Amino acid sequence: MNEQVYFEKLLTGVEVDLKKEFLSVKKLHEEKFSEYKDQFSEIFWKVYDAIAQLIDENSTIEQKFFLRLGLVDPRYLSREDLERIKECMTSEENDVFYYVDEWIIAIKKKKINQSTFEDVIQDQPQSVQKTYDYTWVEKEYDRKLYERTIEEEKLRDLVKGIQGKGPYSKGVYVIFDEIIKSLGKLKKLDNDVNTLFETLKKAKEQSQKAQMITKDNKTLQLTEPSVIKQMVKKVVGKLGTQYPALTSNFLRDVNKIFSKKESLKLFEELKLLDPKTLTRNIRGTELFMPPYVILVPGYGENGFCWEPVEGLNIYGRGRIVVPIFSRKGIEPFYQAFGEYRWKLEKELSFGRWMEEGLTGEYYQYLEENKLRGQPAEYFVKDYILWLTKEANGIQKIEKPVREIFWRYIPFDDKIKEKLSKVSYVYQQLWEKDLRRRQRNQ
Repeated sequence: MNEQVYFEKLLTGVEVDLKKEFLSVKKLHEEKFSEYKDQFSEIFWKVYDAIAQLIDENSTIEQKFFLRLGLVDPRYLSREDLERIKECMTSEENDVFYYVDEWIIAIKKKKINQSTFEDVIQDQPQSVQKTYDYTWVEKEYDRKLYERTIEEEKLRDLVKGIQGKGPYSKGVYVIFDEIIKSLGKLKKLDNDVNTLFETLKKAKEQSQKAQMITKDNKTLQLTEPSVIKQMVKKVVGKLGTQYPALTSNFLRDVNKIFSKKESLKLFEELKLLDPKTLTRNIRGTELFMPPYVILVPGYGENGFCWEPVEGLNIYGRGRIVVPIFSRKGIEPFYQAFGEYRWKLEKELSFGRWMEEGLTGEYYQYLEENKLRGQPAEYFVKDYILWLTKEANGIQKIEKPVREIFWRYIPFDDKIKEKLSKVSYVYQQLWEKDLRRRQRNQ
């Protein structure tokens, strides 16, 4: 593509003075890289904010890739590197993983609220109400209704089996026991359906009110681009490469690219390795509610949790951040989910995180072993080892931590059973599980 045409498309809608400044600094930076590096980074973020304010579904591909990948100029990349990032250039609909351009468009469409960030949130009208993404509650509601229907069918079939001209046989009494179990399941399922129905009803009412208010208020400031800038800085870290544009010069240190396709593949594995972290308990009802995952540009070394729940709404989905261009393999992916789990447990413990549950037992382990420092940092390191090593039968964490994680961050039963055949350590833990389940029947 012609260079002039490319930059016309990239800078469509951007103010003329900012366009000129950007292109001028860019040229100087290309001639004297080190001398103009800071100046270029500064103007990059000004243009990033300007494009983010303009972005919508009809924006140019050049603008979307600028926000998504930090792609300023394709000539900054070798042919091999353009091939490496090709997978990031295709978009597929997904309500867990978002590239930055998709994330900001979703916010503009009121599908998602802006991220909580005190340093950049301006004074907004008091009447503004946040919408509530209830899609996950809706999905779980439909799933529970389906489960209840299946159980109803099962109960009808069981009742048909109650027949006899004389005294009931032992077989009929076995059916009675199954009917009692089925009734218990139906009662629990109906309770879940009722809880989700009420939650869904309130969420829809809240969203409708918010939509009515935002129709009358069109001056709401988009603060998310400033949040994204902070997210990028945090994934890079203090000692990382704080350079915002995508270039082969820095891409050579990247050993993992988290395209959406690659991230979804790891996410499917995570569902088996750590299903508990992806669920939320709403008034006694377990439902699948993973956090949003924002895939940001930058030569990343860290994945992290931005907020475990949405602002002050404990029923709102959290959000975590993963760098697309990782200098530390798959570690940032698990790091982000580990920090999310720790922060979520703290948030939902209502001040008792040092005494109860996963965080309580892990904190007591740190205290007993006189391990000083940030508990979350210890936890995240162990969490990564748990999913990348222990899940494959490689013992890397301390015995007390393994017992805590086995209970609170349980692998899928298929993985547990497989591990029980690998080592006596896992065999003991699996047998304990089975005994506990027998007692609870």
